[in-house]
Order: sequence, then structure tokens, then C-alpha cells
Amino acid sequence: MTKKPSDRKHSFQKSVKRGLFEDMLEAYRECYEHQKPNLSAKAEAWIAVQQHIQSTEQGVENESTRGVDPVASELSSADAQMSFPKRIFTLYKLPFISVAKYAAMFLVALLGSWAIYNTFDQGSAIHLLAESTDHITEVNLEDGSTIHLRPNSQLYRIPSSGDDQHYKIEGEAYFHVAKQHKGYFIVNTDEGQIRVLGTEFNIKSYTNQTHIYLEEGSVSLMSLPTANSVSSTLDETQEPIIMKPQTSATIQEGSIKVEVNETSTAYTDWMESALYVTGIPFESLLNELSQHYDIQLTITQPPVENFANGSLILGDVDQTLANFSLLFNGKFIKKSNRNYEFTGFD
Repeated sequence: MTKKPSDRKHSFQKSVKRGLFEDMLEAYRECYEHQKPNLSAKAEAWIAVQQHIQSTEQGVENESTRGVDPVASELSSADAQMSFPKRIFTLYKLPFISVAKYAAMFLVALLGSWAIYNTFDQGSAIHLLAESTDHITEVNLEDGSTIHLRPNSQLYRIPSSGDDQHYKIEGEAYFHVAKQHKGYFIVNTDEGQIRVLGTEFNIKSYTNQTHIYLEEGSVSLMSLPTANSVSSTLDETQEPIIMKPQTSATIQEGSIKVEVNETSTAYTDWMESALYVTGIPFESLLNELSQHYDIQLTITQPPVENFANGSLILGDVDQTLANFSLLFNGKFIKKSNRNYEFTGFD
């Protein structure tokens, strides 16, 4: 014969060690075993809650004066008819030590989750492989590839699966990629991705544009959203652009434009510490100088002519800017340590 909830009145005291929530679960289960649970059974559930709280207080503080909470000890059949909001208040009237204990447990679990997340996340994070300051830096890779970094440029390694080698460039670099027997040699910028098997090419990536010049071999290009510039996953619906030697391409805002070039001078002149200006727009040259010297160049008055002829030696920054301003009939004014303003003459 099934016992009624009132026949198990003392069973709650024996199960206190199982925990507060286990007691609540058992009490409510017993209450709803019958189609018409009485109020005394519900009251017994709340008595169990209070007894669990009292045992926690006594175990930590050892104060005999605290005794049983009056709300629990004086609970009777009349008390069972108390309003629901008051019971909620009683449930959450936990002692400070109990709150601190559960809060500490939650904090430990939170910190553990954070540590696990960072452990796995580190495997997918890029890391700086090499960087250049005020001079050209040569980087030799294990597969025999060589990379020359233009001043103030950074080369990152991106973790990849399989036999691929995956990198990211910020600034400008010339790549001499050894023949890949397995996998691809992949280079990312903020705007696109270049995949090669063995070739020589130059990448210029700044001012929200990527310029690629292919010296020999072949490469495939795909545009890449900035938010996914570290990922090797591309839009499978996008058709890659195949570049041929002696051509250049520009990737900007998701589009790729390929052009045929007669000379590589405009793209590889920096490797000879020179700046080729013939046929290059004035503003593009300013951007290149800003990147090369890590300075800020602004225009207060543009030059009368937007193009000039010749080339300049990239030496001391002040001397280079003085020579450059002569080509465009203007003058650079130094506003601060790394800030210059150009003013063109009428």
C-alpha cells in the first residue's frame, strides 16, 4: 500500500545530506503522487528546505542560539495557507555563508570553462612570425621559400589543416615560394587570398586595398571579407581569378581587377630602396611613402599636376620628402615628429 505524504514526515531529515534541490524534488514528487495533494504535504516540503538551511548554518557558525528558523518551527496547518509570495521570500532567505559557498562554486566553474575555451582557442589564433622596422627584413621558411618584408610590415602564420601553409601579410612583401609538393602556399590580406604552388610575386596591402604583381608562375585570387581574413574557408560559389606572369591585380571591396604590365619596376622598386613615380597618381605615392616610413602625410593643397616622372632614392625621411616635393612643385611642412603636410604651389 502506498504511503501518504504525511506518513513520510521524517524522511526529509534523513535525506538532508543529499542537497537542497534533491529534497525539494522529492517533496514535490510525493505531493503530486496523489491526485489531490493536501496542504500539509506542501508545508513539509518547505520544512525540509528550512532544515537544510539550518544545518548549513550550524555546521559553519556552530551557534546554538540560532536554532530553528521560527518560520519553519512554527509552521502548522494554518501556516500552510500562507500566500505564495511569502514562501518565495522564505526560500531565498539563505545564510550568507551558503550564498558565498554557492557563489564560489559558480566562480570556479566559470573560470574552468574560460581556461578550457582559451586552451582550444589558442590553436586557431594567428601569431606573428616576423616583422620589419626601418629596413628590409628577409624571412627564410622551412620549405625553402624566402620572403622579403618591406619596412614597417608584418608576416603572420595562420594554423591550417593538412599540408597547406597559411600566412597573412600586413604592409608589403616579395614572396619567392619554393615548389610545393603537397598542399598550397596560401597568403591572406584583409581583402583577399592568394594560393600558389611555386612562384614569385609581390603583395602590397594597405589603405583598404591589396595589390598583387606576379613575376613568374601562376596564382589564383579570391576576394575575402575583412571579418574572415584569418579564415581559410572561402565562398565556394566564388570563381577564382587566375593570374599570369607580368600581370598585376587589385582587390578592393570584394572585387578583383587584373591589368597587364610591361615592367615590374613600380612594384619591386622598394627592394632597391627606390620609389618609382612615373605614371603613379600623387595620392598613391603618398600612401606608399606613409607605409614605408610609418608616418602620416596629409594634403592641405594638392599639386597642380597629379603625375610626375622619375624615381627617388628612399633614404632619410626628411631628404626623401624634400626631393619628392620638388617633383610635384610643392613643399612638405613637418607638423610633429611623424606628421607632415603637403602644400602645392600655384
